[in-house]
Amino acid sequence: MDDEMPLKREDLRKRAEEKAAELAAEGMELRPITVSGRTLAKRFWGKEWMKSLSACEVYGMRLAPGRTYLRYGCVLDLKTVPGRIDALVMGEHLYEVCIQVSPPDEEALARLRARCAGQIGSWIDLLKGNLSPELLEILCAPEGGLFPAPEEWRFSCSCPDWADLCKHAAAVLYAFGVMLDKQPELLFTLRGMDSSVLIPKAPEPVPGGEDALDVDSSSLSDIFGISLD
Repeated sequence: MDDEMPLKREDLRKRAEEKAAELAAEGMELRPITVSGRTLAKRFWGKEWMKSLSACEVYGMRLAPGRTYLRYGCVLDLKTVPGRIDALVMGEHLYEVCIQVSPPDEEALARLRARCAGQIGSWIDLLKGNLSPELLEILCAPEGGLFPAPEEWRFSCSCPDWADLCKHAAAVLYAFGVMLDKQPELLFTLRGMDSSVLIPKAPEPVPGGEDALDVDSSSLSDIFGISLD
């Protein structure tokens, strides 16, 4: 049950702006998440995150109100640390939201690594989504991919809503997708894992004098995602 009084959309924005100004005046450094236009994400990982949230709605997760809260500037602060998103969301009052997700267990990570073996050339290609459609399908799969499955989420909000997922937490999920659109490495931070686990290791140095530098430049290009021409 949600005990928070329903607010008009214009009231949402006004309250959010007033609270942000109040907190700033108190010396708090905020990292607000704002959006403009109809599309919340424009790049690969951000778009895929939004698709994954749409899939979660099939499981009965109430996400639509969260989009409204995000669009009206209610996510005043958001920080991602390993395994957790912490945020401040303005509604009837200012609420503290914490969203936690466990990292993939070793067995799941081993399966994902095996399915990706030899198909990811560089960290840059991975973050930009410059991979084959088949590989991207593996990474974005609802089960066994990089995105948390609905049952892996743990939500906490200081609001009086008793639901597993309140609208303030839903707003944070969408806000994270907006951040992910700009900083795809945050996906690995959230999962508490290093993206290097999916990247092939650099070739071992060749022992002995000048031969130690005799490494195929195309191999280095693949590893580091840069052009050596």
